[in-house]
Amino acid sequence: MAIDFYAALLSEISAPINAALQAQGVQDSVQLAPPSREGQGDLACPCHKYAKALHKAPQMIASDLGQSLKDLPQVASAEAVAGFLNIRLNWPEIAREVIEWAEKDDGALGQSNALAGQKVMIEYSSPNTNKPQHLGHCRNNILGCTVARLMAAAGAEVTRVNLVNDRGIHICKSMVAYKKFADGQTPESWGKKGDHMVGDLYVKFEQALVAEYKDRYPEEPRPSKDDFFNTESKLGAEAHEMLRAWEQGDPEVRALWKMMNGWCESGFAETYARMGVQFDRIDHESETYLLGKDLVQEGLDRGIFHKAANGAVVYDLSRMGLEGEKAVLRADGTSVYTTQDLGTATRRYAQCNFDQMIYVVGNEQDRHFQVLFQILAELRPELAGRLFHLSYGMVELPTGKMKSREGKVVDADDLMDDLHETALAKCKELWPDLDPVELDRRAEALGLSGLKYFLLKFAPTTTFMFDAEASIKPEGETGVYCQYAYARGKSILRKLEASNQAEAVKAATPDYSALDQEQARALMSALLMFPRDVAQAARDLKPSMVTKSVFEISKRFAAFYNHPECRVIGAEPAVAAARAALVRATSRVIGGALDLLGITALEEM
Repeated sequence: MAIDFYAALLSEISAPINAALQAQGVQDSVQLAPPSREGQGDLACPCHKYAKALHKAPQMIASDLGQSLKDLPQVASAEAVAGFLNIRLNWPEIAREVIEWAEKDDGALGQSNALAGQKVMIEYSSPNTNKPQHLGHCRNNILGCTVARLMAAAGAEVTRVNLVNDRGIHICKSMVAYKKFADGQTPESWGKKGDHMVGDLYVKFEQALVAEYKDRYPEEPRPSKDDFFNTESKLGAEAHEMLRAWEQGDPEVRALWKMMNGWCESGFAETYARMGVQFDRIDHESETYLLGKDLVQEGLDRGIFHKAANGAVVYDLSRMGLEGEKAVLRADGTSVYTTQDLGTATRRYAQCNFDQMIYVVGNEQDRHFQVLFQILAELRPELAGRLFHLSYGMVELPTGKMKSREGKVVDADDLMDDLHETALAKCKELWPDLDPVELDRRAEALGLSGLKYFLLKFAPTTTFMFDAEASIKPEGETGVYCQYAYARGKSILRKLEASNQAEAVKAATPDYSALDQEQARALMSALLMFPRDVAQAARDLKPSMVTKSVFEISKRFAAFYNHPECRVIGAEPAVAAARAALVRATSRVIGGALDLLGITALEEM
């Protein structure tokens, strides 16, 4: 089952209030929500909006409505304060139901029908096969994969897709570098993963190009390096010739391309597996870049596009209130990115009939998608409103922006290795006698937890600086902190099971009135809110709402188990049984939250 216990509770409490209002001729339904200030109860109902209809002061309205709740067992008190009806829940009365729900119902883990019936396709990752994935790809991969999990938890039918950019001039640069600098080596003889070897060659090409550029133009004035590459550079001419030969199907060039792309994609697969990133289908640009040509011709025939003076087919941006033109086909008839994207989108819709297509791409492509969606809406009106760009900010380093061509990047594999080694050193301090295999497993879980949580805790639109050291700290808003909360709960239960009171606690009927402390109430309240946070995160495409929710549960859990009046072991059996049930329920919800974030929950830390 997947029940939203909080929604059901609000419905039960709202019913007598709504009945009291309707008896006085007010048909609006009340909207109960947590009060804006602490200490004002668990729920609040603003009564000011009823003053005109009822010809009463809000304070009097609140007082009258409070009377409707006096016989409701779920409510401990209802007090009129400054025109608000502040409601305190009867936690001893509802604790058993809350805990049983959190222990057994999948709704407590964020499963819902919030997006039931929706067919969603999510495109993320989309790496180039000329270099390994880097920190920026980590954000894309983890953001896209997590959004997919959240939407699936909310009931959507989700298809995860990767469009590998495996063709183009950037790919040919690495291919030229292989012929010039690799001397026929393979990743094995090079001593690196395939994607890292290809990335090394890409950097070598850039270094050779810079040397050629500076040799030709040692002083200012000089043309831009891109202009030099396209018009004067011998290396540039070789790369462009390589691209022409590829497009003409030259067997030797295609064989080299297939070999190097195979190396790169094999390396990507290892990175994805380690990161816990999955896809339902993988498309390749080499298979899709021609798809849009027929659409371009159709748009030309319908007057959506026109031919520019240079022969290129373009879209007049004034049709959407912008200046300039957008090329959709080059003058020589070759495809541009937009050509491919037009064809790929229409093919995917024909294949999957999606309700929503989400592109997880950095914010430097905001304008591209704005224009693409407008063109698609004109070409295929049925796609209007179905396409969404999940734009995210850049991840920066202390040294500034990453530049793949210059080798100034943090490779995803290297980053995961560094986080693993840092975590492993800490694990060895904590468990010096632990089996090395288990030490390694825990270190990997902690390192990846730090990476994923740090990249997800910021709203997607936020640009931020990645702090590797802070990401795996056991205190503060980190994945490791939440993992520790889960492990601490499991530890408490293991100690209880091994104690001399274990049998007495098992035999006792839990005394849920023992959960009326502030710490227990706050914890149960956070558990109730978690499913709503997951559903909202799925609707808004904001995993940061889930990271904040599980961190809040973990914080309140720590306040509970650290408080002397909330101890489990050593308490009276009936009291210990109730508190142990809350510990089990909380551990389950934290574990479910970590799973939604792609983080491994550790039984011991």
